[in-house]
Amino acid sequence: MFSGKQHSKFDPQDRGLSRLQKTLQRFFPERQLIVRSGERMRTLRLSTNRQAVLVTVTMVLGTWTLFSSGLAMNHSERINAKNTEIKDARMGYEQLLAQVSIYKERVADLTQDLEANYQHSLSLVDREADLLKTKAQQVADDGKKPGIVAKLKSRAKEALIDPAAAITGETADMELVLSKTKLDRGHADEERKGLLTELADLEDSMVNVVGHHQKTPFIATDSLELRQVVIERDMALSERANLSQKVSGLENQIREMESNQLLLYHRFSEVAETKISDLETSLSITGLDIDLLSKRLNKKGGQGGPFIPLDKAAQESGPLQESLNVLNANVDRLTDLQTLVGWLPLDTPVRGFEINSGFGVRKDPFTGQTAQHLGLDLGAGYKSLVLSPGGGKVVHAGWDGSYGRMVEIDHGMGLITRYGHMARIQVNEGDKVVRGTVLGQLGCSGRCSGPHVHYEVINNGQHVNPLKFLKAGSDVFKKQ
Repeated sequence: MFSGKQHSKFDPQDRGLSRLQKTLQRFFPERQLIVRSGERMRTLRLSTNRQAVLVTVTMVLGTWTLFSSGLAMNHSERINAKNTEIKDARMGYEQLLAQVSIYKERVADLTQDLEANYQHSLSLVDREADLLKTKAQQVADDGKKPGIVAKLKSRAKEALIDPAAAITGETADMELVLSKTKLDRGHADEERKGLLTELADLEDSMVNVVGHHQKTPFIATDSLELRQVVIERDMALSERANLSQKVSGLENQIREMESNQLLLYHRFSEVAETKISDLETSLSITGLDIDLLSKRLNKKGGQGGPFIPLDKAAQESGPLQESLNVLNANVDRLTDLQTLVGWLPLDTPVRGFEINSGFGVRKDPFTGQTAQHLGLDLGAGYKSLVLSPGGGKVVHAGWDGSYGRMVEIDHGMGLITRYGHMARIQVNEGDKVVRGTVLGQLGCSGRCSGPHVHYEVINNGQHVNPLKFLKAGSDVFKKQ
């Protein structure tokens, strides 16, 4: 049985509240705070809404504090990263400045080396070209038949253009080679000027860069100098390795050039030996001692000077120097023979002649008796030109008894030629003549039965058959 009063558990004020307000009241019930100050007491009433607002504000402030702290930490990390990047950039910048300074000096040094090396190369090219041209001219002047040494000269020209072509036998023009050398030298000069201008501009630009940035406050001079030392060391090591490779390559090129040069020397020597053999064979027809004549011919020019013995290094030379010595000896021998050909009476005194009377025993055309004929009677048209068959000096030009109008030429080396029965003489005593010089006109002066020229060859006072010289000359000139 129910007794006493029974109260409801619901507050009548809660009936008009929403669900949200009821939830807030559950978590934040209304509270009262009693604050005592001395004898005085105060009561603070904290309603549900006030508590909710206070908690919300506290949570917002806490969240904002955490977010701000996170942002601050992230910003600090980014600043540290930027500082690291700036430090790295500064180091790289210092490295760049050091490299620019060093390369500026290197460019200047290389420019001077390039200039000196190129001038030296030009002097060598000019000297080689001049020596080659002088040698070719000397050979041509010493021998009045340049065809004798034409192959040697053509080989020398090929050596300047293409060593392989010189070995296979292809030829070119000497003057064309020299002109090409001069043209290439002109192109090289223009290229060198352009390179020097470009290097000068580059140097000026680098000077401006270094001068501007060396004034920057954060660049440490000590650090920059240290970096320059380190870079120079690294560059020196790298350059030494590169130079070692270049030296190895140059040594290979030198060996290849020496091999080609050795082949060229052998080839030149073969050509010279062939020409020497042909000339010696042809000149042997005359029956003269060629070596003796060459010695007599060389005695015409004075020689002398102090005796300086050859050093041991030159005597112990390698195969290249030995081949060059052999080539020089062959060229000297060929030059002597060619010079000898220019002086010997090997050409015909009259063009289109017939031999009317040979050398030796014959019947005299006037008495019919057996007599000795010491020359050749060469018949041709009246007043045909009489030419000198070789170089020499006129020692007689005038009337000489049975010879009529006669010219006598001293060719040196003990050789004399005579031309008798001439209709007219066109040289004087003391005149120097070369092969082909006009001596006069064929005629019939003196003891003569018809127009012809009486041709004699005298060797050291002994008459020899001129026909041998004509045959030798025909053989020599045919091979040129």
